[in-house]
Amino acid sequence: MIYNFIPQKKLSTIAQSLYVANLLILPGFAFLFLLVYFIKYKSRFGLARIHLYRSMQLCVINGLVLAVIPFVYVFVLSKSNAASIMIMIFYFVCMHAVFVLLGMLNLSRAMAKKMPLF
Repeated sequence: MIYNFIPQKKLSTIAQSLYVANLLILPGFAFLFLLVYFIKYKSRFGLARIHLYRSMQLCVINGLVLAVIPFVYVFVLSKSNAASIMIMIFYFVCMHAVFVLLGMLNLSRAMAKKMPLF
């Protein structure tokens, strides 16, 4: 099988960069690019594969935690609409900051050829 050769450090850095870009710059497009990289390079081995899988897993968790849970809480579970929206904005800002910091930490670990933190 012939692959477009990308060194492990570069592929790890690309995967983590796309994860951070999914949170900060291009939310939908960066996820699609990461999905393409995941499908193309998921059979790789070593550090690049671990970073690729962790980036994809965190993107899916981000989608659930930052989009689905607030939507369900505001429109299904809440009685007071104004208070629930205020709580969900606070929740979204805090969780988004946690995921961005985790992504930056994993990006720095990918550049240093270390294992990602989950």
